[in-house]
Formats: sequence, structure tokens, C-alpha cells
Amino acid sequence: MTQYTAFLAEKLCGGSSRKLIAGWWYSILVLSLILSMMSFLVLGSRPLAEGFASFWSGIMLVGLCIGGTMIMRRFHNSMAVGFFMGSIVAVSQMFFMLFLVYLGYSHDERDAGEDGQNSIQELWMSMFALVQSILLGSFAAILAAHRSEILETPAKEMDMGEDKMGAHAGAEQVKKGRT
Repeated sequence: MTQYTAFLAEKLCGGSSRKLIAGWWYSILVLSLILSMMSFLVLGSRPLAEGFASFWSGIMLVGLCIGGTMIMRRFHNSMAVGFFMGSIVAVSQMFFMLFLVYLGYSHDERDAGEDGQNSIQELWMSMFALVQSILLGSFAAILAAHRSEILETPAKEMDMGEDKMGAHAGAEQVKKGRT
């Protein structure tokens, strides 16, 4: 998997796997915005079960986008990245199930003789759910393959700690090392 993602990083991002991860995440954010808007728009025009599934998927996407962006930008420890990867896999599976559900609704409406607007909308929702599932699943695989580049190493944390403490604290550490 690492060889495949390194190939993608080389071809798409000039060899930077961090840029590949960021670009993949931004594409997920764009599709999530579209899916969330669609989910909230179809809420009133669908039966209760489908409306709830649509609303819940929109809420889950908003939560994943906010939490994922916070983790990608600020929290680079192993606990946060691991929780984020698990959340991505879970939401990817949820969207794969929504793909199957929306596809089933589309076929049911077509079989019932209602070849109207709802059948086409269901088909579009199912395709967006499938694309979102594939994007999230592949992002989880890329993140798993390159998580060492996202995680802070002890050397990075030590350097950051010295920068935060300032020159005075660094001078005190040098003084302690001499005595």
C-alpha cells in the first residue's frame, strides 16, 4: 500500500505524501459539503426512515469534517489520529450501506411504476454515497500508510517545547547540563 500511495504522491503532488493526504482530505470536504446540502434538502420530501437516514448522514459528515480538520491541523498525537482513522472507516462503511439503501429505494420506485423525479434523485444520492465511501476508504488507507508523517515524533515535540519555553528556559537547561 505504501508503494501505491508513494506513486500517487509522486505523480499528483511532486512526491509529498503530506500534500497527497491534504488534497485527498480537501476533496472529501467538498463532496461532504455537497452531500450535506443534498441530505438536508431532501429531508422534507422523503418518508420518515429515508429522511432520518439522510439527516443522520449529514450530521455525521459535518462532525467528521470538523473533527477531522481539527486533527489534521492541530492534534497530531497517536490517540487522535487513531480515533480519526477509526471514524473515517466507520463513516465509509455507513456511506456504502447508504449507497445500497438509496439504490434499493430507486429500484423499488422504478418497479412500482413511479419513473418520476424521486427515482432519479435516489440514483444520484446513491452514486454520491458510493463516491464518498470510496474517497473515505481510500483516505483511511493512505492515512494508515503514511501516519508516521502526520504523527509528532518526540524530537518534534521537544523542539516545539523549547520554542514555547523560550531562550531563558533553554539557557537554564544548558546550565543544568553543566553542573
